[in-house]
Amino acid sequence: MGTLDPATRYKLLVNTITPRPIAWVLSEDGEGRRNAAPYSFFNAMGGTPPLLAIGMSADLQREGVAEKDSLANIRTKGEFAVALVSEAQAEAMNLSATDAPPEVSEFELAGLEATRASRVAAPLLVGAPVQFECRLWQFIETGPNAGIVLGEVIVTHIEDRFLGEEDGRLRIDNPAMQLVGRTYGAGEYVRNAAPLHMDRLRFDKLGRD
Repeated sequence: MGTLDPATRYKLLVNTITPRPIAWVLSEDGEGRRNAAPYSFFNAMGGTPPLLAIGMSADLQREGVAEKDSLANIRTKGEFAVALVSEAQAEAMNLSATDAPPEVSEFELAGLEATRASRVAAPLLVGAPVQFECRLWQFIETGPNAGIVLGEVIVTHIEDRFLGEEDGRLRIDNPAMQLVGRTYGAGEYVRNAAPLHMDRLRFDKLGRD
């Protein structure tokens, strides 16, 4: 990989590591301007503490801007939120990925409605099926104006219609959320449908001879 140019390295990763969930990162700058930007180098990194990891590259799209607005805001405030993306909001998410200047709010650009978070100084997104309020747990610098944001989830929001109970245990109707993720190829997305089911096996139940 060290002999390849950055674009080729990136292509090898994003065209093979699929599907990737999308973190719609919601943040606010020091002047109160709201930002919403999607990142697909994203996943959960454990339950104790409950951590999310988001890979953020340097801003190579906007002339005169070195750092992504999301990263700049997270550095400033130390807090942010993450919304998962449903099919119903996929087009708005795609619009929020445009290379808008820092003074333009993607909430206004994409026609998104914000609501107040309960514990962090970042907006939440009306209509998102799942959202996480996060505090910056650690930032791992990977290069100039780039790195991995580790956020500790301090509040989780799930719309009531996706929650239930079975035999006294919490059940979450994930398929009903109709989440989307990134897959191979520019502009290609995948729906969270037609899952492959396999029960986890116990070693002592394998029935080996």
